Amino acid sequence: MQLNNFFSQEKFKGILFLKSLLIGVLIWVFCYICTPVNVANPLSSEVIWYIILNYLALIFGYFFVNNFFKQKKEIVDTQNTQLSELFLYVLITLVYFSSIIRYIDLFFVREISFFNSIYTNKHNVTQDANFSIVLGVLGMFRFLYFVPYLFYIIEKSNKKKLLIICVLLFLVPLIEGYLRGSRRLFFEAIGVFITITCVYNFSKIFSKKIILIGVFSLILSVFFSNFVLKERVKEKERSSFLKKIVNSPYNDLLPLKPKVKEFIVKNKDNFIGKASFNSAHFGQHIVHGVYEFDYAIKEKSEKKMGMYNGFILVKFFNKLGLTNISLESLMNPTGRVTYITFFGGLFLDFGWYSLIIMFFYGGLQNRFFVKALKLNYLKPLVIIFIFTNVFLLTFNFIRAQMLLVIISYLFILAIFYSYHKLKTFI
Repeated sequence: MQLNNFFSQEKFKGILFLKSLLIGVLIWVFCYICTPVNVANPLSSEVIWYIILNYLALIFGYFFVNNFFKQKKEIVDTQNTQLSELFLYVLITLVYFSSIIRYIDLFFVREISFFNSIYTNKHNVTQDANFSIVLGVLGMFRFLYFVPYLFYIIEKSNKKKLLIICVLLFLVPLIEGYLRGSRRLFFEAIGVFITITCVYNFSKIFSKKIILIGVFSLILSVFFSNFVLKERVKEKERSSFLKKIVNSPYNDLLPLKPKVKEFIVKNKDNFIGKASFNSAHFGQHIVHGVYEFDYAIKEKSEKKMGMYNGFILVKFFNKLGLTNISLESLMNPTGRVTYITFFGGLFLDFGWYSLIIMFFYGGLQNRFFVKALKLNYLKPLVIIFIFTNVFLLTFNFIRAQMLLVIISYLFILAIFYSYHKLKTFI
């Protein structure tokens, strides 16, 4: 393939990268405009400039590295490397096996149950006495539940049975999300599914089947979110569900307008009232993280040097006895159990040195975006980057589990690459 054609594809990847950032900003701005809230305290100039400059550092990093390799006249064969069926079926088997291990861990070791309350299940899951390092490591590959579906779409396979097997893997996080009352797990699964469809199956995005799946997913998300909220309130106190929610933690920073709050409470039993509550709560959920970040930045705490975002790894190394770092010190310094966005976590880790980190992070994304033109094996990492880019202003998925997704997948690639090289050598 000609070099100029390669660079045109490279340009497309650059547009895809920018779109992922722009869509995230537009989602936040749209929710901010449409959500009927009063801002208790305007955002500080420090937070505004911090977010803007880190976005710019990410973008400059991406295109600087892109231009650097262009000037070196990097020649890349864009004849796409096809996935081997062996890799796909091994991956599917591994994810199913890992998922079974995870549910053995949840049901028999951590003693969660469909008959327990959400509060009881969450309590049991977080108990240190119920943690098994062996089961935790073996269950880690369940995070790759979306990869087989992605490969199915990329390879344009017509095997319906294989499609069903791939789609069923999305139940892995959905069921656990239901058991633990975790809206994040639920949202991630649906969000990643939509991201894959939009990026690699865009030609069919307006088909009846895709539209129906999208509408069903949205309705399911709303019902699940309501279910979780009601269960949480029911466990803690017997006060009115709506009264509790409209006075939840982030309402002090981003409270609903008095007339809206009054309307929702007055019409709590009819469709309009419930729809108003759901839309307002969703908007608050998307927007409030930036204000939480603004609140947290005022707490002068020691920089964590990557340990805040690497919380899961620190916890794991603590269990192995390799480190003895206080996990309490890696929580939100305000003591609030709320999202502070990706940028909030970045600030707690590195302060303004984050501009350097984001520059290199942009360069890293560029290499994966470009190399994925040739190597289908790298496309799952591109999906992760796109998904996390969209929600930089809302959630911190890197601190949650995306870091483990990246580590798990790179480990699988390394094993498969070593096997392939050994087989070739023999």
